[in-house]
Amino acid sequence: MGMDEVALARYIEAVRAGDGHASWDYHSRASVVHRYVAMTIPKVACSTIKMALQTWEGCGPEPGRWADVHAGWAGPTLLAYPTAQIVAMLRSPDYLRFSFVRNPYSRLVSAWQSKLAWEAPQYGQLRASIREACGYRFAGGRRAGPITFRDAAEYLLANPAAFDDHWTQQTGLLAADVIDYQIIGRFERFGQDFPAILRRLHAPAGVLDIASRVFNPTRPTALASVYDAALARRVYGHYIADFETFGYHRGSWRSA
Repeated sequence: MGMDEVALARYIEAVRAGDGHASWDYHSRASVVHRYVAMTIPKVACSTIKMALQTWEGCGPEPGRWADVHAGWAGPTLLAYPTAQIVAMLRSPDYLRFSFVRNPYSRLVSAWQSKLAWEAPQYGQLRASIREACGYRFAGGRRAGPITFRDAAEYLLANPAAFDDHWTQQTGLLAADVIDYQIIGRFERFGQDFPAILRRLHAPAGVLDIASRVFNPTRPTALASVYDAALARRVYGHYIADFETFGYHRGSWRSA
């Protein structure tokens, strides 16, 4: 990391004083007791990671309320700690810093399935905008019809102001320019690699059991059934930093 500890402390204070980057608060989970910093990325097993870690920290949600792992008060996040402690968490070899990434083609499909292909209440306005832009027929007082992946992807790529962190590049969410990660695993090996990380941290059996569950699944979809060469080219162009940084192949939509 090019930033020394003094500069890092100033950076953290600026993040804390401003609007803040979601990576430092909402997406992060960190523990002084268990010596880890985890950065979660939406649609990359983030619910499972948060559920396992928050249960281990004694702040897991009530039974049947798994979605509360994403609540604004859930944690502990990086910004829950004093700045000097955060500097130690991000630089000391005594802390394990890890995250997981995913093939950008499949992550975009999963976000569409989870947020736009069904009537998730918090995305009602975005769905209405997509239906309006794509000419969905008017019926029953509103523009009707399920939103296809192609329409969702093309609308989002043409309207980056409509993005939230489900569509944002993973490279941006990781904040790897200031966080010195030891492990950036792949979603495609999550079932093997996340338990291995927890065992390395000496997590108890109950936490390992939670790590084996899927809390917010989306239906497996053959990428070639929703992509063609033209759409894949546009998605690759937008997410090129993710493809190149994490080693996902440009043509992986044909076989994944």
